Amino acid sequence: MITTAKYEDIAHIIKTIADAEILTRFRTLTDSDIAEKRPGDLVTTADRVAEERLTEALEKFLPGSVTVGEEAVSGNPDILKKLSGTAPVWVVDPVDGTSNFVAGVPDYACLVSLAVNGHTTASWIYAPSLKLTAGALTGTGAWINGTPHTLTTRPDNNRLDIVTTHRNYIDGHEPLIAKLHRDDITTTDCRAAGLTYVDLAQGQHDALVYTWENPWDHAAGLHLYQTCGGDNATIDGRPFNLAGGNTLPFIVATEPIINRLTHILTT
Repeated sequence: MITTAKYEDIAHIIKTIADAEILTRFRTLTDSDIAEKRPGDLVTTADRVAEERLTEALEKFLPGSVTVGEEAVSGNPDILKKLSGTAPVWVVDPVDGTSNFVAGVPDYACLVSLAVNGHTTASWIYAPSLKLTAGALTGTGAWINGTPHTLTTRPDNNRLDIVTTHRNYIDGHEPLIAKLHRDDITTTDCRAAGLTYVDLAQGQHDALVYTWENPWDHAAGLHLYQTCGGDNATIDGRPFNLAGGNTLPFIVATEPIINRLTHILTT
């Protein structure tokens, strides 16, 4: 469905829209550009306009496709049902790390992926202020900043370095996450979901342990990591399901580390 040439065309679309609607607003937002969807959950003009433009451009590029975007779902949760349908689905997070974006911190990214029959087949991660691009195409490979990439792991896994859901958003999973507070584990709060997947693929961490399942936060990064050679599993041993209904938390790592962490979390 997506050739390498088409993959690059889509990357160009994403970069063009993100540069125009997101990067130009970085550190120039006014109070009228910022709102809360829920307490602590920020949305900006950049999020809304970029998602609208991406939805229009991507659906035009692939006739018959549909879009599940973070901001659209915020207004109509039934849109998530598209992930269980038969049409190809663009999964879009226009600004992953909106709180960083609002604060003027460059750790944010535009995340796009294409899912077919519930499985991600292509992914794009673009962090305009970091000048970072990453992504993957099933059957072809993964790239970081245009260079083919395979999984890099930390050399010493006796003491694990793990990124977890930010402490402000654990939402009832505190007892499980507390099990990771051990002498042989170092935990760090997630800074922005898409970027932590890139960090993991580059060997900066051993694992991600996440307690939320919004598909737009995970589809692109998880596809990148798996294409590089990594794995994932929910706490009951199943692969993460984009359409939801996962038993959380889920772990993103190599299989031996998944097994080690699953044992810690379930005993």
